[in-house]
Amino acid sequence: MKQSPMVIFLLTLFLLISFLCKGQVRTITGKIVDEFEFEPIPEVRIHNGDTVRLGTTDRNGNFEIELLSGVDELLLSFIGMEWTLIKVPANCNDLEIIMIADGTYDFMTIRKVNRKRYRIFKDLNNKHLQAYEKGIFTSNAPCFTYIFHKYLNNNGFHQQQQD
Repeated sequence: MKQSPMVIFLLTLFLLISFLCKGQVRTITGKIVDEFEFEPIPEVRIHNGDTVRLGTTDRNGNFEIELLSGVDELLLSFIGMEWTLIKVPANCNDLEIIMIADGTYDFMTIRKVNRKRYRIFKDLNNKHLQAYEKGIFTSNAPCFTYIFHKYLNNNGFHQQQQD
């Protein structure tokens, strides 16, 4: 039975589109812990930059999500922790993330609060190394970049600063 050229063309086109679409998604795995004892944080919500929820961590702080090609920022949220924004390069598929506890800063100016928060933020790579030395993480440095966000006023509005 001979196939018409149009059927062969459409079949080839369908297979090509299916192949290309499959290549646009990558699987990201990881673990999220707190900054103090490196305890796993369950039920952390993982969002893309457009705040579309991609997944949550399990009770051991582990997760697996599908990330579309071109998406390079993730936003992590959990009650009692600061929102964590990270930039994930294309070659980084295993994330080991430390979240900072959300603090109460009574009677401080926004400038002083941001300086205090930034000191904690700047220490995250050192904390990552400590988690590695304790056997909690498998790499001695993160393959992604944490993005610091400054509070602009007492309403919690903030701007981003990559570091």
